[in-house]
Amino acid sequence: MIKVVTTEEMRRIEKWAIDRGSSEEAFMLEAGKKIAAAAKQFPGKKVLLIGKENAALAAALELKKAGYDVRTPQEATDFDCDFIIDGLLGATSHLIDAKKPILAIDIPSCKATITIALGFPKLRLFSKDCWENVGKLQIADIGLPHAAIDEAVPSAFIPNFEMLHLPPQKKSQHKYERGFVLGLGGSSALKGAVKLSGFAALHAGAGIVKMFTLEDIGPVADELICQLFSKKLWEEALTKAQSVFIGPGLGRTSAAKELLLSLNIEKPCVVDADALFFLTDFPKKSILTPHAGEMARLLKNTGYTNEQAFVDAKGVILVLKGAPTKILAPGQLPIIIPRGDPGMATAGSGDVLTGILAALLAQGMPLLDAAILGVSLHAFSGEAAALENTSYGYSASDLIKTLPKALELFL
Repeated sequence: MIKVVTTEEMRRIEKWAIDRGSSEEAFMLEAGKKIAAAAKQFPGKKVLLIGKENAALAAALELKKAGYDVRTPQEATDFDCDFIIDGLLGATSHLIDAKKPILAIDIPSCKATITIALGFPKLRLFSKDCWENVGKLQIADIGLPHAAIDEAVPSAFIPNFEMLHLPPQKKSQHKYERGFVLGLGGSSALKGAVKLSGFAALHAGAGIVKMFTLEDIGPVADELICQLFSKKLWEEALTKAQSVFIGPGLGRTSAAKELLLSLNIEKPCVVDADALFFLTDFPKKSILTPHAGEMARLLKNTGYTNEQAFVDAKGVILVLKGAPTKILAPGQLPIIIPRGDPGMATAGSGDVLTGILAALLAQGMPLLDAAILGVSLHAFSGEAAALENTSYGYSASDLIKTLPKALELFL
C-alpha cells in the first residue's frame, strides 16, 4: 500500500530525514528531475512557470538544460507557452490559462492535466473540491530513505495496483468451483439493475449466477438463471452459493422490506441499493456499497456520527462510492482508489460494481481484498470505456464490455 499523508506530515518527514543525515538539496534536485520528466510528456518546449516553490525552480533548471524555454509571468510578456507548470501549491492565480495543459506540483491551483505528488500523495488531493482539479495523478520518488518512508504516519492508503491480482483458476475447475453467485433484486419498475449485476458477475469470473426477483423483470441474458422468489428455492440455492448480492432494483415496497428483514445470510454478501434503504443490521460478512446520499441516511438511521464509527460498530467493509471511491474496514485507515472516469456517474454503474464484487467473493477472495480489487476493476473499466466512447458517450452496460480490458491488467 502507498501511504497518503498530510502536508504537515510530509514536512515533518523531510525534516526527520534531514536531521538524520539526508540532504535537503538532494531532495529538491530529485524532485526537480521528476517534475521535469513529467513535463516532457507534454508536446512543445515553451513553458510558463508559476510559483517559486523550490522544487518548481529545480524543475525549471532541468528543463532549461534540455533546451526548454522556461519563463515566469514577469518574463512572459506576449509569451505563447505550450504548457504551464503550476507550483502554487493550491493557491489561486489569475495567471493560469486553463486552456493550456497544466502540470501541477503536489496540490493543483486549478484544473490540471497531470498532478505530480512528491514523495507521498497528500490527503488534501482527495477532498471533493481538490479532486476535481487533479487530472492524472502521478507519484514521484524524491529519494526519501526507507527509514523515513517507514516513519511516515499515514492518514490513508492507495493500493499499489501492480500488486493486485485476480483469484487463481484451475484447468480442472467446474462452474461451481469457479464461483456460484446468488442474487436478490429486480422489480417490474426497476428491471435492469439486477440484470446488470448478474451479467457483471459472470464477466468478472463467476461460474454461475442465479437470481431471484420479487416481480417479473422480463427477458434476461441466456447465461443467467432467473426466477421469482421462493423461500424454499432460495434456501436451497443459498446452501450452494459462495457469495450473495442483495438489493439492486428490488424496490421499496412493503413486500421488499419484509423479505429483506427475514433473510439469514451467512455467506459473503454485497449489500447495495434498496437493501441499504431498509437494513440497519447486515450479514456478518458484508460489503456495503452506498453513495454519499445513501451513507448519510445510514448514519442518520443508525445514530453514528461518521463512516468509520459505523464500520467499526457494524463490522462491515464499506465501499463509499464517489470520486474518488473510498474503502473503509474496521479498525483500519481508509483506502482510496484514485482512478475512474466522470462518465461512470451514470445509472446502473453501481449495479455493475455489485456484480464484480460478488464474483470476486465467490472466487474465494477475502472481503477487503475483494473490495479493493473490485473497485479497481470497476474504475479501470470506466477509463477503458471513456477511451472507446468518450466520457460522455457510454452507459453502465459498456462497463461490462470493457471489463475484460481491466481484467487483463491484474492477470
